[in-house]
Amino acid sequence: MNRWEFSHGIVGVNAPSWLTFEVHRPYFDGAGSPATVIQARSAVLAARRFENPSPGALRFGMTMPASYRRLLVQESRLTAYRAAVPTDLPDELASPAWRRMTEAYRRHAELDQLDRAGLAHWLVAVCLPAAVLEVVPEDLDPTACQDEVTAAVQAARAAALFGSEGLSERATAAYRVLADHPAPTVAHVQAVAGWGYLLARHAGDGSAAPLFLGRARELLKEIAGELSRFTHTVLTARLALREVMYAERQRDFGSARALLADVRASVAELTAPDQDDELVLLETRRRLLDRHLEIAVRIGDTEAERAAVEEGVALDPSDVKIRMQAAQAHERAGEHEQALAGYLHAARLGPFGTGFALLRAADCARELGHTEFARVLNERAFRAAPRAGATRDALLDACRRDGDHPLAELTERAATRDRERPYANNWHYRMYASYFNLGESESPGLYARLPSLAYEFAERGNGRAEVNWQRLMPPAFRGNLIRESGLTEFAVEHPAELPEHLRTPRWNRLCEWLDDFEGCEPERQQQIAMVLYRLGFTRLVLELIPAVPVDRLRTPAELRLHHWRDLVRYVASVGSGVVATPETSFAIAEHPACPTHLRFVIAVVAVVFHARETRSLEEATRWREIGARAMEELLADPDRSEFEKTMAESRFYRSVSFVPFMARDRDLLARDMDRAEELARAVPAEGPYQEFLKRENLRACVESRSKECYAFGEDERGDLLVAEALALDPYEPKTHIEVAEGLLRRDRPREAADSYLRTARLGPVSTAFGYASAAECFRRAGQPVLAEDCYLQALRLDPYAISAARGWAAVGPANGMEELARTYLADLEAWGAARRAARRERP
Repeated sequence: MNRWEFSHGIVGVNAPSWLTFEVHRPYFDGAGSPATVIQARSAVLAARRFENPSPGALRFGMTMPASYRRLLVQESRLTAYRAAVPTDLPDELASPAWRRMTEAYRRHAELDQLDRAGLAHWLVAVCLPAAVLEVVPEDLDPTACQDEVTAAVQAARAAALFGSEGLSERATAAYRVLADHPAPTVAHVQAVAGWGYLLARHAGDGSAAPLFLGRARELLKEIAGELSRFTHTVLTARLALREVMYAERQRDFGSARALLADVRASVAELTAPDQDDELVLLETRRRLLDRHLEIAVRIGDTEAERAAVEEGVALDPSDVKIRMQAAQAHERAGEHEQALAGYLHAARLGPFGTGFALLRAADCARELGHTEFARVLNERAFRAAPRAGATRDALLDACRRDGDHPLAELTERAATRDRERPYANNWHYRMYASYFNLGESESPGLYARLPSLAYEFAERGNGRAEVNWQRLMPPAFRGNLIRESGLTEFAVEHPAELPEHLRTPRWNRLCEWLDDFEGCEPERQQQIAMVLYRLGFTRLVLELIPAVPVDRLRTPAELRLHHWRDLVRYVASVGSGVVATPETSFAIAEHPACPTHLRFVIAVVAVVFHARETRSLEEATRWREIGARAMEELLADPDRSEFEKTMAESRFYRSVSFVPFMARDRDLLARDMDRAEELARAVPAEGPYQEFLKRENLRACVESRSKECYAFGEDERGDLLVAEALALDPYEPKTHIEVAEGLLRRDRPREAADSYLRTARLGPVSTAFGYASAAECFRRAGQPVLAEDCYLQALRLDPYAISAARGWAAVGPANGMEELARTYLADLEAWGAARRAARRERP
């Protein structure tokens, strides 16, 4: 399996899902990987210990809290791996080790005490405390716990309770079973020392900690003669770590450092007797180094800090904490470029500290003058931790600093917990709720409410609105939106499939309409189909409205309905490799019952189609003439308002200007566009809806005019028009692309990168494209750290983006991931070559 396939099509919050999976794989499916962080290998060792049980065999000394697994799933969005007990994981996702654990868990009541201890500690290692508490539902008898194996079972229960409840009454009681009357065993040494550590670190009064730490040391002395040198040295080191922590809490850094130096020297001389104990030794070295580094920072020993960071990165390159420590060291030294790279690296290794790392990266970026990049990082931090006050406040400051008050208000609402609608804390939902469940979109962008507008029109049901909004969202919009948001429950093929808890009253009403769809009149069917199309249910529209030969259509309503179906079919095919020619629409325009306005609309569509797809000047010209005659009739119709007439004429000239553009007739093109713009500015709009249509049409018009200017070398005027389009809708990603392209024409890649970043953060129309393009601009501008991050973000969204993979490989050394980037590219190129070869071999 290629690594990107572990994403299962899921887009992670900040890092590619496959990367989070690979770094923390034992928690997901029980297997390891070359990139697995040391602490996550606890589960790998636990599996081996279960298969080869031995009383007193060492396991990892550090366990992760229950929240760790939850955060992993939230950050990776790999919800299929969500589990509270082993049996929750689908068998097809489980590794052989996980299946073995599941089998043991199912029959845990039949296990002997040694296997029960092994299973319980295995469950602790993979962060399944609820399962541990099913295996060990009650505290064991203190007398029975004098036995080392029984004590190990009780220790697993105590660890699970602390991991899920903290220093609760139950956790305290579980530890006290072992700590109050300990026996001289390895299990008791570790449990008593662990209890002393918890008191030192988490109790309001840690005064009892020395008593238990001293008790653990006495127990260790008592059994020293029974232990191998390896086991004794590791246990001594673990106990020293507990004592060092207590000394640090007392601010006795001298004693802490001296004790740590002694045990580090002892461990440095140690050789593991086998592969399993090699993992134990690796974890011990990592934990000792971590404390050594923390003390060096506290006492201001910069030289020791730098050396420890270098050693830690070499020892555990995928560990988020050492990467964070490295970045902090650079930041304290005023090395903001290196600190930025370090924080960006740490943020993709999560899940602990992702939001914090992104906030620190944003501050470093801002210090370096990369303000737009910093804004992007603030938004990513907020999406990673939307209810954290720090991420909220940082994004609010960034929005207000930019004068972006609408998104500042949106941020405040998204940060307010909604217990009844947890999805409402999602940034993308807040921006584009209309596309998810006909909720209220809060983005100020012109296209954010299109499904709701269609719904409101259908709800009124009072005839046709011949002047409608023009924007046709790409077929992938809904899918991209749901993938990027992580709200995969909204990914349904039919409105009726949406779970009840995700629905709005409007959504339920739409489902009622669909129940009666077949019995509706054509005009009503079109109204409902327009809602479905605007929501992104393209396939459903085509299924609900079967194709009918044009010669069997009789009424104007039937003709309008089947033109709409044909238009949906055409738009859905764009970009697929085989464009569906709207032949039905072309035939409808020649039907004797075709209304003038419908013929006008079809003619305009035909001009655009032939200009873009067939490049036939002859056909485009023919349809322009048909449209011109229809427009004359419309303009002469006394029953049409000035708004309708002005809007129709403006749209006509903008669309049919493709004809002189294809013919390279500069004069006619200028006259067409002059007329389209003149009318767009003069539309006599009344009321909010007409004002919306006027603004949408004007934005499209000035955008078209800018393309006209660029095509004929009038770059300066083109830039002014793009600026006007941006002022009309600052939240339109496409316009930011136009701005970036204008900057690139003037060889200003650094500024172009910022515009592409705005495209990326406003997504989801062009998020991956925006990141990849920004990356290329940053690379050209000599900013490899920013380029590397943007290439990886593009791959987070589209793991098959070969150009982004090549770019990432080229700048990978800027952020310490050159080997991963290089192998990713090689694997992707091999995958692509294999697919091409397979296609060539098909008959």
